Amino acid sequence: MNKVSRSIFLKTMFTGALALQLPFVFSCNNQGVNDFELTIDDNLYQVNTTDLKLVLDVLLPTTEEGPGALDLKADIYFMWITADSRVDNNRRVTLLSSISKINDYAIRELKKPLQKLSKIELQDFIKIVSITHWGEKALSLTLTVCFEAMFANPVYGSNPDYIGWKWLNYQGGIPQPNKENKYPEILSIAL
Repeated sequence: MNKVSRSIFLKTMFTGALALQLPFVFSCNNQGVNDFELTIDDNLYQVNTTDLKLVLDVLLPTTEEGPGALDLKADIYFMWITADSRVDNNRRVTLLSSISKINDYAIRELKKPLQKLSKIELQDFIKIVSITHWGEKALSLTLTVCFEAMFANPVYGSNPDYIGWKWLNYQGGIPQPNKENKYPEILSIAL
């Protein structure tokens, strides 16, 4: 997809997308976190954040035209959405298992983990993953995380300085959340 097509696609897709102003709860001050684990339905899922960032950067790289997944802190959003027990378990499990599955597939097919692949090798490999039955779904859900991070209010630790909103010329819903009325705190007020 060329730069103009990417810009038009993203702007068209998200204009007025109020529903994607989803919040994060997971502490967004996770600088230096290398791995995280979560237990869902008695199953332990481990995610290497370096592998996660590599995949996110291929799916939505930073360009001259706009911010990428890492600029948007989509990795932080990924950690939040997988940690939030209110999110559908199938989505959480698919997201959590996808990064490890992609890395395992690289080891099996290329005899190298994701972290040992060059940028070109990684991009080519993600294309291969995208045409597998399981990979198409995993990458689609992971890319959705990037788009959701683009529309998150910065109070949750993603979309710093409103970079996604500024790029898309987007105005978030009113009233905007603050520390007292952000998710999940707002749920305890509403009950």
